[in-house]
Amino acid sequence: MPEIQTATGALDTTRMGFTLTHEHVIVRWPPMHLEYAHDFDRQAVLTIAVSRLRSAYEAGVRTLVDMTPPDLGRHAEMLREASEQSGIHVVVATGFYWQIPMGFRYRPTADIRDFMVREIDDGIGLTGIRAGVIKCASEHEVDRMNERVLRASAQAQATTGVPIGTHSSPLHRTGLDQARILVDAGANPHQVIIGHCDDASDLEYLEAIIETGCSVGFDRFGITTPNTTEDRIRLIAGLIDRGHVHRIVLSHDASAYIETVTDELRDRMPDWRYEYIPTAVLPLMRERGITDAEIDQMVRTNPQRIFSGS
Repeated sequence: MPEIQTATGALDTTRMGFTLTHEHVIVRWPPMHLEYAHDFDRQAVLTIAVSRLRSAYEAGVRTLVDMTPPDLGRHAEMLREASEQSGIHVVVATGFYWQIPMGFRYRPTADIRDFMVREIDDGIGLTGIRAGVIKCASEHEVDRMNERVLRASAQAQATTGVPIGTHSSPLHRTGLDQARILVDAGANPHQVIIGHCDDASDLEYLEAIIETGCSVGFDRFGITTPNTTEDRIRLIAGLIDRGHVHRIVLSHDASAYIETVTDELRDRMPDWRYEYIPTAVLPLMRERGITDAEIDQMVRTNPQRIFSGS
């Protein structure tokens, strides 16, 4: 059977189980850690991460895709420790967030592709941990540099066969731009998840993405703007009614630890946590008429298909 790479090694895709396809475990501001690493309480952060991952495990989650690339402070070794201590399989990302990757600004696009391929095939730094997913992102527009990153991501995906997950802005319809560019650059659309699609306001936009062959990530459950949980479920039900359950995956875009979010802000978002979907959202979906078979398709079958490339 096909295997994927996780923080603790290869995993048969049939063992992925209930999968959250777009989360974060540890998010940091990398420039600060070059000279202020002593301010980072590694053990305290690891303890938080393990606790929150264990809560997800107890709620039935078995695999979590960490969409934190290097420029968001990815820490592969801590992800391995958190996975080992919590029991959750954690898929580690390569790629870039939506800011310009300064180290590659004046280098050829092939160098961006080769960086991702190296982290997937050979491992991250000296850790021996291999990335199992590619992260790329666009905000209010796809500018020239952003398009280079998208095309490099597509080339890396075509070379390695690992999926792509994106950060997009439905308000500016950049998810559709991403889908078209990625497919045009050679990515397998059946292994592309356009992220944050549940922030959209209309089904036609989402269907346009699905028509490219890509999947849509309903991955901001627990965040109440611009859509409520009920709004997000309504969009999912609409897509299911139109025959698209096979192109939907679920997640929260939550973090166990994120430097840019204060405890006060987190307290105002009590549902922004890994276990919100299994414990609260799925019962609401059932009330809305979404069946257990359709739920299973979104949280188990679709992620397994996307990561296996089948």
